[in-house]
Amino acid sequence: MKFFGILLVWLTLTPATQTDHEFYLSVTDITYVKKEKSLQIISRVFTDDFENVINKRYDKEFKLIPTLEVEEIDFYIEKYIRDKFILETKLEVLSFEYVGRKYEDDMVYLFLEVKNLEDFEALTIENSILTDLFQEQKNMIHFKSDNFKKSFILEKDISKKTILHN
Repeated sequence: MKFFGILLVWLTLTPATQTDHEFYLSVTDITYVKKEKSLQIISRVFTDDFENVINKRYDKEFKLIPTLEVEEIDFYIEKYIRDKFILETKLEVLSFEYVGRKYEDDMVYLFLEVKNLEDFEALTIENSILTDLFQEQKNMIHFKSDNFKKSFILEKDISKKTILHN
């Protein structure tokens, strides 16, 4: 009977909705479309985590809820991504276009594209998104080009990896 009393107290004091996750993970798909000379990138992050990092980093109080968004949010999202997500070949740091975002369930999908990219033999990917807020953040990367596929995880201490492509 003592167990049920403790359980009842715990259930009463525990919030019904929990904002913390058991894990911190983003997933980024990078696809090289050779005929279009394009790297197409889709990154999925938890909306609440991304909102928290933008607000803390830029001292704002934005809501990443479509009906409550302000126009300037895209400026800060793009600024953060450019600081935390870097792509480079052996020849240059790649410039990408922030195409936009969409929300689905508890995730925000971020769309990026590198245009006019000739074939390359190596690509270095640095992804430290959310690692400044969450020590345990993991950023999974899936790279695909024709029949070549490579997946790996980046984290706070190892935020960069080079893959050989050709």
